[in-house]
Amino acid sequence: MKQKQHNIIRLIELLADGEFHSGADIGSVLGVSRTAVSQYVSGIQALGLDVFRVTGRGYRLVEPLQLLEASKISALLADLGPANLQLQRIVSSSNDVVRQLPLQQKVAGYTVLAEAQTAGRGRRGKQWQSPFGCNLYLSMYWPLSKGMSAAMGLSLVVGTVLAEALQAAGILGVQVKWPNDVLVDGRKIAGILVELEGQASGDANAIIGVGVNLAMPAWLSAQIDQPWTDLRTVLEARFDRNWWAAELIRRFRQGLDEFEQFGLTPFINRWLQFDCLALQPVNVLMGSQVLEGIAEGIDAQGALLVRRQGKLETFHAGEVSLRHAKKIID
Repeated sequence: MKQKQHNIIRLIELLADGEFHSGADIGSVLGVSRTAVSQYVSGIQALGLDVFRVTGRGYRLVEPLQLLEASKISALLADLGPANLQLQRIVSSSNDVVRQLPLQQKVAGYTVLAEAQTAGRGRRGKQWQSPFGCNLYLSMYWPLSKGMSAAMGLSLVVGTVLAEALQAAGILGVQVKWPNDVLVDGRKIAGILVELEGQASGDANAIIGVGVNLAMPAWLSAQIDQPWTDLRTVLEARFDRNWWAAELIRRFRQGLDEFEQFGLTPFINRWLQFDCLALQPVNVLMGSQVLEGIAEGIDAQGALLVRRQGKLETFHAGEVSLRHAKKIID
């Protein structure tokens, strides 16, 4: 199985230039038969890549791939000190890779990037579509010296920083939706999954997973159950995946450092500037119970504030799901 995945990755790297490569040439490079090459092509397609096959010319990708390169990303982050970066082509989940890291690698800001996830997940176990080489799948380790109670608001910090990065790139209509989504004009462009380990009052750590749609294949639309968009659509210009990976890692590290020193306070007004549900009617789902109210932002701990029957109530991310009262956007 490892050899098969290794050959599939090598084949993707070979086809990344968008040019035709004959089955014979591919077989020679990989040291396999043409029949095996055909099987590996099927493996590529299972990862979400579209491959053309033309008799007499061979195979090519529908469009070239700009693969992530750890050396380029590390160079862009050189001023921050040690890279503390790992790039893998295919993983089950980048959060799982961070969780399994040796203890010596678990330092603040250590980041795992992946080109594809075979079992990517979002909040409440939802599947996160993770085709190869199209988007960013990033997981960062962050220790919580004050225990899990210090993790309140982590997803809001990361969402705010990500929204600011998109806005700084000239993208209009950037929004955040409590507690873990970033949108552009009401369409999801990124999601955040924070997983915690440790003691409520003792040492703990957070694994912060972020998925950003950069160039999602259109054919995946049928498998996504909510409105979505990607960077290619909203930026309307060429972009460098390696630059975006480095830029987000930089902003996340800086934002998390600030959060560790000052808590959520410096981020509240920044988050509110992007809040897509501010003063909007919402439905708060608690199991089978649906509570109606008006969203009024977040409190100092990152809890959702909802006004119901004249009273301001708080809700925490682990307890509820949130829906716009007029349309489902979660």
